[in-house]
Parts: sequence; C-alpha cells; structure tokens
Amino acid sequence: MGTFNITNFTPEQFGYQDRGIMKWQGMILADQTDALKRIDSEITEIEGKEEMSEIEISQILHNAFVSESPLLIQANVIRNGSYYRDLECKVAGYSNGRIHLRLKDGRKTSCLLEEIRNVEYMEPLSWYDKKA
Repeated sequence: MGTFNITNFTPEQFGYQDRGIMKWQGMILADQTDALKRIDSEITEIEGKEEMSEIEISQILHNAFVSESPLLIQANVIRNGSYYRDLECKVAGYSNGRIHLRLKDGRKTSCLLEEIRNVEYMEPLSWYDKKA
C-alpha cells in the first residue's frame, strides 16, 4: 500500500477575506428568546365567547358561504388557559365532513363543525383592510 499525504488548507489560502463582521447568531437567538418570553407574558388572555349550538353555527356558515361573507371563527380549543384568536376567514366549501376555509392572508385550512365554539360575521371593510 502507498502512503497518503493529507494537506490542510485554510480559507485564506483560497483568497477568502474575513470582512471583520462579528458572528452575532448566538447572541441574537438568546435575545430573541428573551423577547418572545416577554411578549408571551404580555399577551392578554382571550376569553371564550358564548358557545353556540351546531345548528346555529351551521346556519351562519351556510349563509356566509352563499353570500361569500367574511367570518370570525373562535375554535373550541384552550391553550395555556386562553382561547386562540378568532380566525378571519371565508367558507370555501364543505366535503368529507370538513369545512374548508380561506383565511384572510390567503392560506387555506379546514376544520370540523364540533371544533368551532363561536362564529360571527366580520365587518366586510375589515376583510379588505379599508376604513369606513
């Protein structure tokens, strides 16, 4: 067997010049983590709205679908003692037992009827981010 020579090169030998920029990634992550903890502690608790019956929810969802009206939907889910923010959406359809929703930001999602706590009509001008 022959012998092998291992040659190590440094980036500088290939023409790399360090621009003197400090590597902040580690410190930024720690700062971001602290900021997120502060924000979480400042978030106000979201109260549960009146729990509606599935019939009431179904009627509003159907009317909103037909009229293409925007809705505010509160999920029947509690996380850390608080409900999630209302979902700003329009009903895109219904299939396989799931209600398909188009969110205000363009994303799509779906849910089951029993996952909805409360639904109400959203001010149409708010959907389009227009002032009255």
